[in-house]
Amino acid sequence: MIKALDLYAKIEPLIGFYEEYEELYASYVEILLSLHVDKILDVGCGNGKLLQHLKNNNFKACGIDRSQEMVKRAIKLDVKASTKELSDFKSASFECVLAVGDVLNYIKKEDLESFFQNISNVLKKDGYFICDINTLDGFDVTDGIMVRDNPDEFLSIEANFKDEILTTDIVLFEKHKNSYKKYSDTIYQYYHTLSSLKNLNFLKLIETFDISMFSDNVDKKILLFKKL
Repeated sequence: MIKALDLYAKIEPLIGFYEEYEELYASYVEILLSLHVDKILDVGCGNGKLLQHLKNNNFKACGIDRSQEMVKRAIKLDVKASTKELSDFKSASFECVLAVGDVLNYIKKEDLESFFQNISNVLKKDGYFICDINTLDGFDVTDGIMVRDNPDEFLSIEANFKDEILTTDIVLFEKHKNSYKKYSDTIYQYYHTLSSLKNLNFLKLIETFDISMFSDNVDKKILLFKKL
């Protein structure tokens, strides 16, 4: 059975939103340039587009992702990417760690403390962690059904936001010769308040930035943390 992350890799070209993410990447690069950091780890690097921007801006960056397919796409862009885990890196290896594109929203509330501890471990003293989270408006705009239909593929995505959890059911039919192969899985995302993130150990929230990617409202916030 195909893993959920590799299924997302399959459907990414059908979903699109590349222009919106380019704007998000530009915001990250602007923040990074102001911090004067050099060695960066991108956690959940996906297709490597942000790593490419970091390379073009002379940062020493590498990325990790749990999807082998996404890592392959990133490597094709001539950037450094692998399926390593955070625990595979030595302590104090990076001046900055990134988690871009809702990475935090895929982590359950009870697992955030452990994740922040792992981030802190790979950061140098006074290092930075930059990530983004969906606001309630961000979850509201994704709630609903999306369909993509072409001769070789049919994609249905149904998202339901309830009790601070976004449940997304994905069904993909992919043409193989004279028949179609079905792939399906469910992805969960969790709403996190700023107050809950401020109370976590290891990292201190020092600044936030409002982002409007998919609506006129603030649907995402970029968060800047510093290692304690």
